[in-house]
Amino acid sequence: MDPHSFEQDGVVYEVRFERTPDGWIARIRPEDGAEAHVFAFPDGIGFDPEDVRGSLIAGCEAAVARIPRQAPTRH
Repeated sequence: MDPHSFEQDGVVYEVRFERTPDGWIARIRPEDGAEAHVFAFPDGIGFDPEDVRGSLIAGCEAAVARIPRQAPTRH
């Protein structure tokens, strides 16, 4: 599946999807960050069978909203 980018709270994120035997893995990385957040989306309830990609994107956007933000640092 092709990668997806979205913006949330002024931060642009890139998501890369990987299919596994049990569902999907999403690696979500801020555009300017080195670390990725990894989320698993098991097959089953919650996926629109007509729009799996849309379901995954919605799940990723919801997950990012719950990631704790680091406080800005002073230099």
